[in-house]
Amino acid sequence: MTEELRAALRRALRGRELPEDVWRRVANGLEQDTSDGSAESPLGAALRALVDLVGERDRELRWYQSELDQTNAGLLALHAEIDRQRQRTSFLDEVSRASVTSLDPMQLLEEVVALVQAHGFADTMRVWTLTDYGLSCVDEPDIQPDRATRSAVRTRETVRDGASRLSVPLTAGPYVLGVFDLHRESAEFTDDDVALAKGIADRAAVGLRNANEYEREHELAERLQRAMLPTLAPLQDLVLVARYRSATSGVHVGGDWYDSVTRRDGTVVLTVGDVTGHGVDAAVVMGKLQNALRAYALEGHSPATSLRLVHDLLRGLDTPLFATAVVAEVDPATGLLRWASAGHPPPLLQESQGVVKYLEEEHAPMLGIYLPPDLEFPEHERELSPGSLVTLFTDGLIERRTSDLDAGMARLVEAFLSCEAEALDERAEYILKEMLDDSDHDDDVCLLMCHWPG
Repeated sequence: MTEELRAALRRALRGRELPEDVWRRVANGLEQDTSDGSAESPLGAALRALVDLVGERDRELRWYQSELDQTNAGLLALHAEIDRQRQRTSFLDEVSRASVTSLDPMQLLEEVVALVQAHGFADTMRVWTLTDYGLSCVDEPDIQPDRATRSAVRTRETVRDGASRLSVPLTAGPYVLGVFDLHRESAEFTDDDVALAKGIADRAAVGLRNANEYEREHELAERLQRAMLPTLAPLQDLVLVARYRSATSGVHVGGDWYDSVTRRDGTVVLTVGDVTGHGVDAAVVMGKLQNALRAYALEGHSPATSLRLVHDLLRGLDTPLFATAVVAEVDPATGLLRWASAGHPPPLLQESQGVVKYLEEEHAPMLGIYLPPDLEFPEHERELSPGSLVTLFTDGLIERRTSDLDAGMARLVEAFLSCEAEALDERAEYILKEMLDDSDHDDDVCLLMCHWPG
C-alpha cells in the first residue's frame, strides 16, 4: 500500500494536480499505518516528499508572481511616463502655436501666459521685457525687478528663488528679450519643471523676436514710404488734403503715391498712382513714376500725354511691375477739370448740391503692359460747380477680400453722403474711419481730396 500511495503522489505532483482522492488515500494511509510514525517509515517519507514538492511549487509560484508584479509595475510606470511626455509635448506645441499666430508682442505674451496658467504649470506669472531702459514689467510698469529676475538676464540661466519660484530668461540666439517669473502657491518646481519652463521660454522668445522685428521693419517701411510722399503746399484758390495709410498686415514698402504740382499759369495737377507688388522694387518704380509725372506736368503736358509718356518710360525699365494712375488738372480760376486714367479707380466727385458720383469715363489700360504704339489715351473734362470736391484714391481704400469692388465703391459713396464735417481735414479722417476701421486692409491707401470753393 505504501508503494501504491507513493506512486499516486508522484503522478499527482508530476501532473501538478493533487486530486481529492490522493488526499483521501494519504489520510487512510495515516490511519492504517502500523509503523511507529517515524519519519523513516514509508508513509512518512512520502508525506515528507509531498511537503517538499508542494513547498517548491509554492516558491516557484511566488517567484513567478513577483516577476509578474514587477513587470506590471514597470509597464504602468512606462505608460505613466509616456503619458507625461505626451502631455508635455502637447503643451509645448500649444505654446509654439501661440508664439507664431500673432505679430503683436503684447498679444503673443498674453496668450502664452494664459496657456501656462490654464495648464496649471504656475499659479501666477509676471512677464518682463528688456527695453533700451532696462527690464519693464508688462502688467505693472512701475515696479522694479528683484535680484532673481536681474540674475536671470545677466546669467542667461534659469534662477531658483526658493522651491516655488523660477525666473526664466527669454533668449533667442545671442539676445535676451525678457524674463518669465513663475510662482506656485504650494507645489514645488522639480528639475523636470525647470526643463519644461525653459522650453516654454525658448518658444515664446522666438515668437517675441519675430514680433519685435516685424514692428521695427513695419515702422521703418512706413517711415520710408512717408518720406517719399510730398508735403502739399497750401494754395490760395484750392484746398488740398492728402492721407496715406499703410497696410495692416505684412511688412513692406508699398507702391502707392500721391502728388500735387502747380504750374506757372496757376493750374494745379494732381496725381495718384499704385505700382503692382510691394517691397523695395515697387518703391523704386513708384519713385521714378512719381518724379516723371511731376516733370511732365511742369512741362505743360496734358493728363493723357503725361500718362502715355510714363507708360513708355515704364516699358523701358527693367522691371516686371505694372502701375495704375490717374492725373487730374484743376484750373482754380475757372473750375475746369481735365483728367485721364490708366487702369485706375475713377475719381469721385461730390458737388455742392450733395450729389456724389464717380467720373466713370473711358480710360486707358494699366501702365507698363503692351499697347499698340498708336493707341490714344482718353482724356475728359468738365466744369466744376462752386463748392465741388474731387477725390482721387488708390484701390486699397475700396478693395477687401471679403467683398467685391462694386460693394467697396458703393460704401465709399455712402461714406461721403453721411459725412457732416465741414473742414476738409475732418472729412478725410471721417472717410478713412468709415472705410478702414472695421476691417484689416491688405494694401496701402492713398487719398487725395481737392475742394474748389469757386
